[in-house]
Amino acid sequence: MVSGEGKDFELVVAASDEEWLEIRKLGVGGSDVAAIMGLSRYRSPFSVYAEKTGLYKLEDISSNPAVHWGTVLEPVVGAEYARNHPDREVRRVDAVCRSLKRPWAQASLDFEVRDPELGWGVLEIKTAGWRMADDWADGVPVYYQTQVAHYLSVTNRPFADVAVLIGGQDYREFRVMRDAEDEAAVVAAVDEFWGRVERRDPPDVMGGDSPILTEVHAESDGEIKPSPDCPELDVWLAAKESADDAKERLANAAALLKGRIGDSKGIKTRSGTVTWTRSTEKRLDSKRLKAEEPELYEKYLVESVRDCGLRFKEDK
Repeated sequence: MVSGEGKDFELVVAASDEEWLEIRKLGVGGSDVAAIMGLSRYRSPFSVYAEKTGLYKLEDISSNPAVHWGTVLEPVVGAEYARNHPDREVRRVDAVCRSLKRPWAQASLDFEVRDPELGWGVLEIKTAGWRMADDWADGVPVYYQTQVAHYLSVTNRPFADVAVLIGGQDYREFRVMRDAEDEAAVVAAVDEFWGRVERRDPPDVMGGDSPILTEVHAESDGEIKPSPDCPELDVWLAAKESADDAKERLANAAALLKGRIGDSKGIKTRSGTVTWTRSTEKRLDSKRLKAEEPELYEKYLVESVRDCGLRFKEDK
């Protein structure tokens, strides 16, 4: 039994990875919070919404090296924390904690820990590559702080310890005490977002959402629907004009710089060194393959939806 179960939350146990993914759709988990608050590098509020409403199937990233090794090292880092603190009881949690007051608020805890003075708290395990070390320079990164605040709101615990292994050899620990102001902001964001899910009221889309939009709206009905006032078009046209100008200026500047470099590898200026990288590559000649080996060409064709971009034709 996990401390607090029955009083503040209930435990939901998944029998398989597939069942766990289904449980994820029933509420907001810790890894969703940074995204719905606009603090994630990798996910947007709309991507989380699309996942929860079944519009989009979350990509399976279990084979990703960072995810794989994070899973492998989680018990190792947890064991290191326990060795560092023999006076604290550490227990593994293999279930989802679901808030009784706010059943859409879910917490998939790594471990729980009992401090002799503070009682039971949350123990969160993280792994990070060297490139992410700067994110931990001043403590737990804000995108993980939101996760911790969410977990404390669900479990009603006074603190969370975060143990992280950076680059496979730099072990660090941080304690995060429950903060009423931070927690209120997280709770408000989670509840507002879940209200959107229940009302089927999607949040605004962002640039990174284009692949999801392409999959959600894979087929056109062929109709041109009237929309006399379209501020989105004005914004897009202005941005496109600015981007086209910037692209042309960048291409011209790059050409001039390459001309100055010439046959050299690069040039050293007062402000730094610029190099021009050149290489040869081999690519598949698909036209020739189609012409000479049509059956083989057809065998390895994979059909997918392609986003061919927007086109604008001004009325005369």
